[in-house]
Amino acid sequence: MTTPATILRDLQKQWEDLALVEAKSGGVLRACAMTLIVATHNEAESLDARQTTGLLMRVHPSRAILVHPGNADFDARVFAECWKPMGRAQQICSEGIELIAGAEGFAEVAHFLLPLRVPDLPVVLWCRGSAASDASGYHPLYPLADKLIFDTLNTPDADDALRGLRRLHAYGMRVADLHWTRLGGWREVLSHLFDETLRAADVRMARITYGGDSISTCARYFEAWVRSSLPLARVSIEPEYGPPGVYSVTLTTPKGDVTIKRAGDNAVVVDAPRLNYQTTLPSREEAALMQQELSILGSDAVYERVLNA
Repeated sequence: MTTPATILRDLQKQWEDLALVEAKSGGVLRACAMTLIVATHNEAESLDARQTTGLLMRVHPSRAILVHPGNADFDARVFAECWKPMGRAQQICSEGIELIAGAEGFAEVAHFLLPLRVPDLPVVLWCRGSAASDASGYHPLYPLADKLIFDTLNTPDADDALRGLRRLHAYGMRVADLHWTRLGGWREVLSHLFDETLRAADVRMARITYGGDSISTCARYFEAWVRSSLPLARVSIEPEYGPPGVYSVTLTTPKGDVTIKRAGDNAVVVDAPRLNYQTTLPSREEAALMQQELSILGSDAVYERVLNA
């Protein structure tokens, strides 16, 4: 029978075996800075998450626990993610657990996971591919974590998803949304313009456009961020033909308009008086976004302000 105690014994046995195998080649360094729980909807999604988690563990060493529902009783297996830094003989390894939830679902899993958290280290719960307002059943896991990470990219109702995140934040939970993280490049470009050529007090109007059949959470986030950054400007948001997400922002100033416009999936064009250039945005890959969020285990004041605007 699979129990937390048997899983912990399996982890210990795994480390003993790794130490024996690597004894002649430099040994093994056990690395762990947090517990990362990854909840997924099914086995196929869990396999994708396993690949991403392997990349994350090299930057943010953790005890990774991947959980997905199944029809059978609880089942689990342990694994190790190992890598050898350039020029070093010693392997660095982090540990992981793959856990199949039984018929009772995540409510029972929450009790099962309690003793599997690494003592005295932060716990992050990544509800992969999920919005806080969906019916995935992840909610019994929320109290286990110091930080909850969602992704509202594919949510059909942006405003409902944002209400769900606000409720969790109001309950005292630290929340994050990868769809906000995807906006990092847009915010950097606009912030750079204010550092170099613009003054917030000179902006009279800000017109934001977005693509897709309906407004997305990232468009709502961008609107709220622009409003909070330019309190004297009149801010509007309108639909535009094109792929979902932020399409452009135009700032009206006494010296002329300044426009930032999407140019493909990973670039924007900046057009302003005596200024025109294209710049590449940071990676929007899931692993890159998660790396950023795992670097912020404390309060994210900017995101919280935007979320509750």
